[in-house]
Amino acid sequence: MALRTRPMNAVFMAVVTFTDITERKRTEKQLRDTVQRVRTLSQRLETVREEERTRIARELHDELGVRLTCLKLDLARLQSLMGESMFPREKMEEKIRSMTAEVDSTIVSVQGLVAELRPGVLDDLGLVAAIEWQCQDFERRSGIRCCCEARGGDIQLDRPQATAAFRICQEALTNVARHAKATSIRVLVEQLNGDLLLEIQDNGLGILVEKLADSASLGLLGMRERAVSLGGQIEIAGQPGKGTTVMLRLPRSEQADK
Repeated sequence: MALRTRPMNAVFMAVVTFTDITERKRTEKQLRDTVQRVRTLSQRLETVREEERTRIARELHDELGVRLTCLKLDLARLQSLMGESMFPREKMEEKIRSMTAEVDSTIVSVQGLVAELRPGVLDDLGLVAAIEWQCQDFERRSGIRCCCEARGGDIQLDRPQATAAFRICQEALTNVARHAKATSIRVLVEQLNGDLLLEIQDNGLGILVEKLADSASLGLLGMRERAVSLGGQIEIAGQPGKGTTVMLRLPRSEQADK
């Protein structure tokens, strides 16, 4: 049986394949960063919830608890006045007027707490009226001039969309009060090509570029997450000394038209 031998000058060839994994690594890093941001945001939201519960409990104790205690004491005093031999009508009328004023003040406090949790105007009159109320309330609280411009009347949105837009506007105004050192704010709300357009522009310091990408800026992250969760997008831009603009574009859902 003859053996076949390989010629001495035979050439061995090998195919080497190079795979560029740069894009995959970049994608994996973006995914890890996103997961970390969501985790951080979730932790922050839980902290905010606890802080809000604590604040509300304190308000209920300090405001409503004290006022109701005063009313109880007034009622006891009124009862004692009725038992006196000489019926002091003038004193009773004065006490009743004082109690009525205390009840009115308590009602205002309750309404304030309810409005902070979720303003009734958002459900009763819609987003545009709610944002107008929000701007007026912000100006009263902060002293910063806040002008709301609504174009095209009311905008029909479903409940999640209206809530998201309202909270994004609330967060943007809060950021202005905390960081911008602005003297005026312009809020524009309108319907554009079937979408909701909400723009908040101030004349303050202007947000820095590095702040926009800072994962620790949980307020900005929260606004972005709210918008993205409903298929919208948000743009935040600032110029040093010329203020910051927050612009939300949110597609209206089919449920909003029903």
